[in-house]
Amino acid sequence: MANPEHLGLFFEPKRWQAWRQQHSHILPDLSGTDLSGGEEWTDKLQRVNASKCTFHYMNFACANFDGALLVGASLSCACLIEASFVGADLRGADLYAAACSNINMSAANVQGAFLVGVSMNDATLRDADLQKATIRKSILESSDFRGANLAGIYASECEIYDANVAGADLTGADFRWTNLSRTNLLEARNGLDFMHLKLRGALLRETNLYGALMRNMDLRKVNFAKADLRGADLRGADLTKAYFKQTMVAGTLFDGALVDWDQVTLSHDLLTSNDGPYYDYWREWDKEEDEEWDEV
Repeated sequence: MANPEHLGLFFEPKRWQAWRQQHSHILPDLSGTDLSGGEEWTDKLQRVNASKCTFHYMNFACANFDGALLVGASLSCACLIEASFVGADLRGADLYAAACSNINMSAANVQGAFLVGVSMNDATLRDADLQKATIRKSILESSDFRGANLAGIYASECEIYDANVAGADLTGADFRWTNLSRTNLLEARNGLDFMHLKLRGALLRETNLYGALMRNMDLRKVNFAKADLRGADLRGADLTKAYFKQTMVAGTLFDGALVDWDQVTLSHDLLTSNDGPYYDYWREWDKEEDEEWDEV
């Protein structure tokens, strides 16, 4: 139950700041309240209990939520550009369609959060816990995931181009139809073992996959243009309709793999498809996924 005094101060930034300076030992309680709207509000929300609060469409650009409790909170369509959530608890929070460019969620707990349609490029997520979070159709280009826990994350149809995943746990991550181009997956905690990942339809253009273990994986319609697959183990993998363009394959193991060999050309250890890539299949997948989400 929210504290009425704390709620009153929320919409008076100057009084809120003065009160917090005088009562730094108190954890303000705004929990379970719909705070959307109002002409102005505080952006100094560090160490606040805002669990299950609603902040729809609110402008929190450059706001400070460090250490805040935001369990089950709804920040859908909010402006969170350059906001800081360092060490915040965002378990099960809803950030649907939020603007989150340059956001800092270092060491935040984002388990099971809903980040569908989020614009989150250049985000800092170092050591964050994103286990089983849903970030479908989101943009996380050039974001920093170093040391983050992405185990079981559902990240299909995302833009995770040129991201840093060094030391991150990618166990069981779902990256189907996601753009992972120039993201060095080999630097993740899982190393060469990709067999736990879901990569069907992913865009792996110019990606370093040297020596990757990808046996028996579903790699249908994956775009490997200019990727480095040298020494990779693709035995038994399904690469039906996969796209290759000057893909390096020296020493790659294809034994038992399903490859459209009649539609590719191998020259000087470079593999190139005669046709493609297969954008029509991506559109079909997108429609199927949207229908599944509508049912849910």
